[in-house]
Amino acid sequence: MRTAMSAGYAARGRGGIHELLDIETARATADTLITLHDDLATGSGISGPAARRAIHAAARAPTFAGSIRTHRQARDILADPALTVYDNPRSFLMCVYNRDRALCHRLDVTDAPSLDRCQPSCANIARTDRHADELAHHAQTLEKQAAAEAVPGPLADRLTRRADHLRGLADRHNSDRIHSQEPTA
Repeated sequence: MRTAMSAGYAARGRGGIHELLDIETARATADTLITLHDDLATGSGISGPAARRAIHAAARAPTFAGSIRTHRQARDILADPALTVYDNPRSFLMCVYNRDRALCHRLDVTDAPSLDRCQPSCANIARTDRHADELAHHAQTLEKQAAAEAVPGPLADRLTRRADHLRGLADRHNSDRIHSQEPTA
């Protein structure tokens, strides 16, 4: 939405839709961090290159829970690089965004990730137990689709390979996951 609004009429005014987008983005960030904080507090694990950065960001979640009502409050949250955590359910991961490490836009210099272009080798990726469960469930769904009689062989093979890849990501998470109680040296 922010991309669509940046080039048109809404970009010419001071405020308006951009302020609303900032508030909603800050609320989404806060919701993601609060959910992560709660999950980690109940013993859920997290994995990936950005796992420790996500743990540190989630530790700050209770300080702004439910307090984002104004554009200024939203700007304060969005301006803090330690809090740039975005859930990406379509890719089964979270982006703990650091512009210098982002692979989603090599040539663009933006302050937000391009969640539609997540790269599996990006240093900003973190996965929770919830993401791993969703990966395994999606892999199971793909395997059922591949096993259907009406599916042509090449498509069934591709679905099976994708299911194996997703299951491998879930297995890697389960073997590499850490907990927030572990030292974060």
